Amino acid sequence: NLELSVTGFANWFDNFIYLAATGLEEDGLPLFLHAQQDATYTGFEVEGDAPLAGLAGGKLLAELGASHVRSRLGDGSAVPRIPPFSMSGALEWQATAVDLRGEVEWHARQNRLAAFETATPGFALVNLSARWQPFADERLSLLLQLDNLFDAVARRHASYTKDFVPLAGRSVKLTV
Repeated sequence: NLELSVTGFANWFDNFIYLAATGLEEDGLPLFLHAQQDATYTGFEVEGDAPLAGLAGGKLLAELGASHVRSRLGDGSAVPRIPPFSMSGALEWQATAVDLRGEVEWHARQNRLAAFETATPGFALVNLSARWQPFADERLSLLLQLDNLFDAVARRHASYTKDFVPLAGRSVKLTV
């Protein structure tokens, strides 16, 4: 019952277009230039899930995932805003009317940088959720989510605003 997906890739681009930092500023804002040169992207993605056991009238499932991208421009420098290595894992208990889920999303520090980029610290997010279907016809569900349980400061390296605006802190959502 194990499901596993493994993907490896290598892409070679002729005349890849990207935003290159110039190091100049205008009105206090950085200036970028659309530049073009060959680029190479290589990487992998792995996803897997498996039932672990029957438990308390439901079933316990596990999910794991990882991804990594390595990229270089034709001159050997790094392509801007490439995300770092990341992994995720989740445990979910599913029953007829209730599902409970806990997940961890981890991102490594990104220090392979293009010119004028800043390093991005690694981070981990812990998320919890509970879904309840009070009626057998499955037309109504209540979903309670607690994201970023430990209120971690998290920044995505691919974001243009990562140095100014982190991802959302701890949040609670109720969806009907």
